[in-house]
Amino acid sequence: MNLYKNPEYYDIAFSWRNIPKEVNFFEAAIRKFSKIKVKKVLELASGNSPYLEEWDKRGYQYFGLDLSPKMLNFTKKKAKERGIDTKLFLGNMNHFSLGKLKVDLVYILLGSLYATSNDEFFKHLDCVAKVLKKGGLYILNDGIWFDILNDDEQSWTISKRGIKIKVSYRAKVVNPLAQTYQEDLVLKINDHGVKKEIHSNQLQKFFFPQEFLSLIKCYGKFEFLGWFNNFNLRRSVTSNPRDRKVVVLRKK
Repeated sequence: MNLYKNPEYYDIAFSWRNIPKEVNFFEAAIRKFSKIKVKKVLELASGNSPYLEEWDKRGYQYFGLDLSPKMLNFTKKKAKERGIDTKLFLGNMNHFSLGKLKVDLVYILLGSLYATSNDEFFKHLDCVAKVLKKGGLYILNDGIWFDILNDDEQSWTISKRGIKIKVSYRAKVVNPLAQTYQEDLVLKINDHGVKKEIHSNQLQKFFFPQEFLSLIKCYGKFEFLGWFNNFNLRRSVTSNPRDRKVVVLRKK
């Protein structure tokens, strides 16, 4: 079973996030760093769009881009049920164009920066730069390796709507020279007594902090504004793999 073809299970597995707190962080970053008024926000690798309702409640227009038609259909149904006006795009975050649409904020969460090389990362930045207005923010959560000596392993169990899911996650280095790792996810599901198992594997490039800063400087269209920890502007990053790191960039 493919995780991204099962948005209902994905929705439960990652429902531990404190979405109002995280959107509070986005708004604090906007007030502190954005040079433009923010009304339109774009989530890359938007998946089941768990932030849709919170953005709408606060008066923003939400847009999402994802590779999975199942995920996008799940979000469309949710938006329709809640009467939310949104627009979703099927596309690759490294090769997308949204035509004449320009947004005021772009973000990507849960380390979902699916570039496998520096060249592909630059192509990704090209796409973001085309859709983001000058002075707008690009915010990334995770994807930068601060603890370079250990594979990241995590697990958690969560129950909702009569469905119990145990999630196991591991980021395992595949090629040290190419700086690629495999993101392995295993979901063991008990759906009202019916047991299922989902495996998901994704190859990504890991970026070291100073390397990431050099790439941003070399690219030239964004400026680095800071690293932050656990969606708090007053907390500096640590090497603890359990902490959620956030980097804030601004388009020049």
